[in-house]
Amino acid sequence: MMKKIINILAISISLSFSYDKLQDGTVSTNADCAYNSEKNLVVQFTQQYAPAYTELLLSSYSSPNEWSITVGGVATPANFDANDKNDIIAEFESIIHESIHHKNSNIGIYIDSDHYIEYSDAEKNDVHFFFKSELIAVFLPADVKEKMFRFTTYVGKGSGVSANVKGISGLMNEYSAYQNGCNAAIMAYDNALKEKDTTLAVKFFKSALATYFAYYEFNSFIGAYLKYSKSKAPVIYQKIMKQNNLRMAYTLNTLQFEKIIQTINSQSSRLKSNYKLIKSSLEYYKKNNEDYAKSCMDSFQPELTSFKMQL
Repeated sequence: MMKKIINILAISISLSFSYDKLQDGTVSTNADCAYNSEKNLVVQFTQQYAPAYTELLLSSYSSPNEWSITVGGVATPANFDANDKNDIIAEFESIIHESIHHKNSNIGIYIDSDHYIEYSDAEKNDVHFFFKSELIAVFLPADVKEKMFRFTTYVGKGSGVSANVKGISGLMNEYSAYQNGCNAAIMAYDNALKEKDTTLAVKFFKSALATYFAYYEFNSFIGAYLKYSKSKAPVIYQKIMKQNNLRMAYTLNTLQFEKIIQTINSQSSRLKSNYKLIKSSLEYYKKNNEDYAKSCMDSFQPELTSFKMQL
């Protein structure tokens, strides 16, 4: 899930669609053709600005037109048009994020283009024992619902997303998606700057700013989940600590996320006079989102440190 509340929907093909028979005798709908055309355009864009994610999109592309976007409690169609470059720019980080979910599924966790960690059969089976993440609220500050941006969406009581329903496994899936979406935006920022397109670079950078603090939020959720399980469900805690692939996924995604944040915080000298274009946004997110989430995360350092694998 991204900064918008996005729920992936299955694509339903209406009987009113016309069908085309291909040369090999297979049947294709106009919807298939539109999807493939859209995918190709997004892949071309990705090859230019974040080429490391090209293979991901070729295998696991998630179209914005498959998403249900809720604005003010009302579901609205995405109306994404890949022929409009501005649409791709606006949705680029979200596309990578949601495509990561497609790739992860229940099989494993995507780290980067070189690392995908698959769960063992035993680890997949253990997911059924994990409790809902909403229970961790007792170990978080009383004002977390009001002050932590992503709390209600992901671990709020009654939330139907996998980060809640599938416990720490779902949290890791989401952590991976945020890390990679943010990373893709920073890659695109870097390549746009190399092409001397500062306007586009700033757009990508601001996109990353809107999601980078998910690092602190999800570390808070994961840390609280570990603390809750250790004190109130020790059998489940032992199962979690035996999940070496889950723990490695956390460890590697954390390292990647920390590199992204380091990049975000070190761009003043590179942008020079253009730094003013992003400075106020960075200060806003730091004050209104990062500082609170970071203070929560810091309280779970013992649990997070124990959860990390030694490299």
